[in-house]
Amino acid sequence: MRGLVIFSIILVVMASLSFVALSMNSGKEETKYESKIMEFSTFTSAVCEDKDFSVHCKDEVFVNCNGEISKALDVAECNGLKLDIPKATGFAVFGKDWKDPRV
Repeated sequence: MRGLVIFSIILVVMASLSFVALSMNSGKEETKYESKIMEFSTFTSAVCEDKDFSVHCKDEVFVNCNGEISKALDVAECNGLKLDIPKATGFAVFGKDWKDPRV
């Protein structure tokens, strides 16, 4: 019987200490985490160059990382996001008189 009383007293003391610790923590300011909105996208674009008698165009992969556009091969990561960019395979050859419609 005496052991049961001692055990009950220990439980009451532990519960009281828990409430005291909880009330001390509730008065502190909470840590706030700001969430950043990350702008990230990938896209392909034709990159053309004039050769002797023709215009050669090939697709290249580009990355938009927070508004900064770079070739994917030049960017290893964006805000901790590691990039594993596949190689673009598009290719075309046009006559020398071809006009790029994007210009």
